[in-house]
Amino acid sequence: MKRILKLFSINQYSFSTKVILSFLIFLLVFMLIRTFLSVPKIEKRALDNEIEYITKSLMLLQEKIKIIGKSLKMQRELEIELSKTKIENEIKELALQKNISSDKVINFFKNSEFLKRCSYKLSSNDLNIKEIKKDDFFSFNNNKLLNKWQKKEVYINSLKDYRVKPYYFFNYKIKNILLSIACSTRDLNPGHMPFEISLKEHIHVDLIIDSELSNTKTTFVWINPNLDKNDNSIFYEEDKEKRKEKYNVSMLSNIRNISTGNLTTKEVFEVSKSNKPISHKLNLKDVLTWIINLSGNPKRPFFIIYTIDKQEIEKKNKAKLLFLLPESLIAIGISFILLILLFRRILKNIDTLTKTALLVNQGKKNIRSSVRGDDDIGVLGKSFDSMLDFFENSIETLDKKVEEKTKEISKSLEEKEILLKEIHHRVKNNLALTISLIELQEEDVDDKRVKKVLVDIKERIYTMELLHRKLYESTNLNDIPFRKYVIDLVKTISRSYDIENRVLIDIKVDDIDLNIETAMPYGIILNELVTNAFKYGFKGQENEKLKIRLTKEENILNLVVKDNGKGLDKEFSQVSETTLGLKLINTIVSHQLFGTVSYQYKNGAEFIITGKIKKYN
Repeated sequence: MKRILKLFSINQYSFSTKVILSFLIFLLVFMLIRTFLSVPKIEKRALDNEIEYITKSLMLLQEKIKIIGKSLKMQRELEIELSKTKIENEIKELALQKNISSDKVINFFKNSEFLKRCSYKLSSNDLNIKEIKKDDFFSFNNNKLLNKWQKKEVYINSLKDYRVKPYYFFNYKIKNILLSIACSTRDLNPGHMPFEISLKEHIHVDLIIDSELSNTKTTFVWINPNLDKNDNSIFYEEDKEKRKEKYNVSMLSNIRNISTGNLTTKEVFEVSKSNKPISHKLNLKDVLTWIINLSGNPKRPFFIIYTIDKQEIEKKNKAKLLFLLPESLIAIGISFILLILLFRRILKNIDTLTKTALLVNQGKKNIRSSVRGDDDIGVLGKSFDSMLDFFENSIETLDKKVEEKTKEISKSLEEKEILLKEIHHRVKNNLALTISLIELQEEDVDDKRVKKVLVDIKERIYTMELLHRKLYESTNLNDIPFRKYVIDLVKTISRSYDIENRVLIDIKVDDIDLNIETAMPYGIILNELVTNAFKYGFKGQENEKLKIRLTKEENILNLVVKDNGKGLDKEFSQVSETTLGLKLINTIVSHQLFGTVSYQYKNGAEFIITGKIKKYN
């Protein structure tokens, strides 16, 4: 018993032991109090972070849906215009035939690839034929308007479809026969559905935002825009017929009815405006629900309703906290064990060394610590005393050693420069080997799209391989003779795309040397612009010309690439957002060269790149 009591007697322990024990008790108490006070805040912060993460993920999904919507709209408009043009051309070709009879006109409508999908009507004094594919909307047609397409908004009386649908009408007169055609959007746009399915495949990745939450409910739903926004009745509907009047659930959802629980119509529309979750009840459980409007069309609003179990999130966060607590205790325990083993032995010696250092700093160079021992502190004490002896007695010897070290460093720098040059040589060889491997792979690939990707990759790697080759050939590893580099790069691209040497190439580049940080981005940009000119700019052109100018003004480089081709199909701002090459150029100019890109059409495409020259510090 006395031995046990003696263990708790503080006076029997040394100063070092008292410090360790006091420090250990203090940290344990501090950790317990801090944990008790911090857990609620940590849980709340974790919940807020989870909510913020889900909100950002849903916002990202919203942007993806908008991009898909724009793509679908663009595809629909282009294919509709193409189908309308093909129908017009077929009818006009029929009208140019000699000896047109009613039988020829009827056979034409029966055999036409495009008109098979549309409804049509043939009328004359002795002829009245009407072929309706689905619904008869000819009452909306103005048959007095000839040779011009009409677009009419036709209301479709369906509870599941909360919009009017456009119908297209075309009237044309061949002799005494009036041809009337009525086509829906789907008739003129048969490729829409495959295109839409291919785009929607990318949405499925985002449906399960957090795979650890098993009770999540994701619903994509069209909501009737004509609902009363101030209606306080419950939005959720068990009755299928009433449900159709309010909303229509998409097949992308993982449930067949929406998960709004006791939310009212008014609350649903209010939540959709805020992009923030609302807390409510669902099957007597507390849940959080996000309602995000994915559509910019007020006539057909499309929402995602995402619901998570609030209690499930809280359990998940508590499990993470409990998982971290043992780790913290183990870390603290190990640290204190090490302190207990080391602290008692080194405290006295550390104090002696500290006092000695202070006296030496005051000018007493002949004082020594006299700390000895086989441990690290003993070695440190001996080394410290030896350093003082050496400092006091060997200043001249130290100067000589500094001189010798300086010579060694100079020699080392020369060796490193040789090594760096060898590295550039190895990098060049590896890139050349990579290009050869891509070419071998290209021979075994039949897919044109894959071949195009391999060629693009090979060309971009070549720009880097050529730079490292120039560095290896250069006497100064920081300078690349850029004029020779541009000529070699353009010649290589020309040999790939202009076998017959039809394109007249005019290159004028200032005789300048660039470091690799500036040469690399300009080489990639030049590769993209010259390759695009050969691949797309000269299609169907004659007397092809390509002009390249590179001038230096102080710390600014101006690159001009101009051809006499057909130019871009759309505005530069639109193309640069969708084309990988131009998007790559925009990124490089903005984030690496800190410059600008401008485009104009002057009897061909002209790109002007302005950027800063990077200098080594």
